[in-house]
Amino acid sequence: MSSQPILVVGTTTDYIDEIRRRYPGRALFVTAPDEREKGSEPRPDPKEEILCDLRHARLVWAALNDHLHQWHLQPAGVTCFDCESLELAARIAGALDVPFPSPAAVDACRSKFLSKQMWSNAGLPCPQSEMIHSPSQLPDLLKRLALPVILKPLTGSGSELVFKCTTANDCTQALATIQSRLADHPNERMYKPEKNGSSQMDSRRQLVIETFIEGKEYSCDMIIDGAHLKVIRTAEKLPAIDQTLGTTLAYMVPAQLPIGLDQNLFERQLYTAARTLGLERAVCMVDFIVNADIAYFLEMTPRPGGDCLPWLIRESCGLDTLGLALDFAAGNPIQLPEDSCWKPLVGVRFFAKTAGTICSVDASRLKQDARIASYYLKAQPGYRVKLPPEDYDSRILGHAIFEANPYDPIQQQCLDIEAKLTVAMETSA
Repeated sequence: MSSQPILVVGTTTDYIDEIRRRYPGRALFVTAPDEREKGSEPRPDPKEEILCDLRHARLVWAALNDHLHQWHLQPAGVTCFDCESLELAARIAGALDVPFPSPAAVDACRSKFLSKQMWSNAGLPCPQSEMIHSPSQLPDLLKRLALPVILKPLTGSGSELVFKCTTANDCTQALATIQSRLADHPNERMYKPEKNGSSQMDSRRQLVIETFIEGKEYSCDMIIDGAHLKVIRTAEKLPAIDQTLGTTLAYMVPAQLPIGLDQNLFERQLYTAARTLGLERAVCMVDFIVNADIAYFLEMTPRPGGDCLPWLIRESCGLDTLGLALDFAAGNPIQLPEDSCWKPLVGVRFFAKTAGTICSVDASRLKQDARIASYYLKAQPGYRVKLPPEDYDSRILGHAIFEANPYDPIQQQCLDIEAKLTVAMETSA
């Protein structure tokens, strides 16, 4: 292992395994014990991983210092792949005096309200957003925000507890559901008190209500470094119509953005959006919706895109965004592929249909499908599945990367491939 590893803060065991196999000895992982316990991947050597409670930064810092001293290590940089670990990564990077977005910039990115408030003040296109904690606020809020609206947690990730509401009654029900689920949500780091300037907001009671914007949704990864910005990739999101709102069935790269969208203007807006949030040097993931040739920003966070995107991008153009994040943290030169290197591919995600414990997994029909370039399954016998709104992550069983037939509907091709994975479940009582 290198004596100057990159510190990877708080990521999942599947990402850890991928990084260890592709970049042996380059990373030192700071991992939550419960994440390690539920993972099925091989455990790293003791020198490679620090297991500690990530809820308490002082305890993490003490464990990190002990580990560095024991193994004579000096981290060359810090990176992070998970939203709830970004603040901890920022504080560790500050203590180590290595580059990473500041805690204030991370707070601005993590807050679904504060980020849009700052973007709106900067004149950037984004949904109009308000805070809500009580049904009594709805009459006034709905006068300012025309229905339909989106209700979502102040923080959070992906589609968890995101609701589209077309009536005031929908809003009341969604508000009660979100607050009820957040009240005893086990992920304390994802839903912790957030700062809004000098005041604090209770992310388990105070929610975000925002205008719904119709249109195709996309995501992109980009690098900002001082005055320079470079888009790494853009992907179109295909919604999962049989899953909770905001769930992505598949990603398509490279995305074909609408012809009327001004690419130069879009990149200038990306730069302004990042600097407005206080990001000066970062690899960022951005979600946006295009309506009438205008890109409306939904979220920007200082980490590469997750889900199946690292595998999809690598198959499409050879670029490994996990390795890119390590290189960027180390200050190494970044070489991006030319546009001509990208091969159109689709990454489809596999979802469990019922809750329970997996008895067997049969991927033989995936192996026989000539369209499929690769697939990955995190779910094995014994894997337990819970469904939304109880849990939003365990339902995702893996993904497949395939080359689509341009003459058939993409969604149908995704569903066809998804059906080729046979999973036997012992359903919960």
